[in-house]
Amino acid sequence: MGNERGLVTERELARTYDSQSYSDAYTAVEDYRRVTQYASEHPDERSTAISSALTLPRGRVRPWLEGSKPDPVRAIDTAREYGWLECTDDDPEFRGLNVLVANVFSGGSIDARFYQPSFSIDGEGNDRVFDALERAGVDYRVVDGRSGRTDEVRPADDASILGRVLAVLGAPTGPKADQHLTLPAYLEGAPDEIREAFADAYLENRAIGHEDKDTLHLQERRNRGYLADLADLLDDVADGGVALREQHIVITADASRRLDAVQ
Repeated sequence: MGNERGLVTERELARTYDSQSYSDAYTAVEDYRRVTQYASEHPDERSTAISSALTLPRGRVRPWLEGSKPDPVRAIDTAREYGWLECTDDDPEFRGLNVLVANVFSGGSIDARFYQPSFSIDGEGNDRVFDALERAGVDYRVVDGRSGRTDEVRPADDASILGRVLAVLGAPTGPKADQHLTLPAYLEGAPDEIREAFADAYLENRAIGHEDKDTLHLQERRNRGYLADLADLLDDVADGGVALREQHIVITADASRRLDAVQ
């Protein structure tokens, strides 16, 4: 059964922002809406009267009346336009976002300060990244790798908002090797197609094959709890044959062939 609750909420998205004026950035959204609603109902009142009526600083109210918006409000409006806000796992936009989340874990990153995402592209799996971005409605550009690094694909517009949406969905921000990672909560109980697409994207980036057999393995510097959960996910998708051994995940030849069949 799919997740009928919106997977990216206004409140969660707003709270990816830091605010000098608010301890909770979503309060800025609520105040902005109070101000604009009050102004629409009292079109003859100016900023001084409105700030007094709503007990808000005039210096905050006046720019909003002149067309300015708090960053969290802009992010919410933009995410809604893309179809990311309150998306469910039945929505095509979320199908794209799911693959992008998997790629952040396995072959990409989100800048911890500006939330700018980038995705490594190297080999046959490139089409999956491009298709995921297109499903999510994102225009993109390819950045040539330098100094032996792989090429990257990055959003052409609204990159920070996409990165924040992916972070709300559970994608890590900043260097992954330094974090205690957990798999996205939405994968628990998600439809098979969502779990399979996540596993497929992950394996495309991280699975290591062998010339003389179909066995695969993944070896990553990650906390053991995360590796155990990842092994369980892959084992479920493959219908058995995946196990965690020390710091690497082993996928038997039969499991590998079954995983290949669901791609």
